[in-house]
Amino acid sequence: MKRRLSLGIAVLCLAFCALPILAAAPADPAADALAAIFAPAPDAGGSPSQPQDAAKRPRFGTKSTCIANCWNGSTVTCSGNSCSAVNSACSSGQSGSCTADGVTTSCPSCPCTVTASCLPSGSVTCTGSCDNSFALSGCYAECDDIVHWCPSPKRLCPF
Repeated sequence: MKRRLSLGIAVLCLAFCALPILAAAPADPAADALAAIFAPAPDAGGSPSQPQDAAKRPRFGTKSTCIANCWNGSTVTCSGNSCSAVNSACSSGQSGSCTADGVTTSCPSCPCTVTASCLPSGSVTCTGSCDNSFALSGCYAECDDIVHWCPSPKRLCPF
């Protein structure tokens, strides 16, 4: 019995001696760093923030998108807080455009058809960009740097 008692006392002494050593074991710095990184951020009051309800989140203004149909089959698109679009109507001189937040995107310019009257009769006609199409009656019609001569003698023309 004496032997058991001394063995029990020895175990208790060992346990009491080991307890402070186990309690003072160094912490794992990597685990502490990860815990600090992934911990919830405190709000201004110092307590962890709560998840936000999606319905209560701030909303941004809905963007509008507009599309204008161009005379050549292409389209122009614009997007912004507000927008408007006008389709091409070349017969009335409207090439088409799209405007969003004050910025306008235009369709290609409508083509122009020019006709030169020829002497003694007839005419020549061509179609091209309006900026580069013109006619000289009695001589030629020119569209996009391509000249279409009247069949009459060229001596009547300035060239």
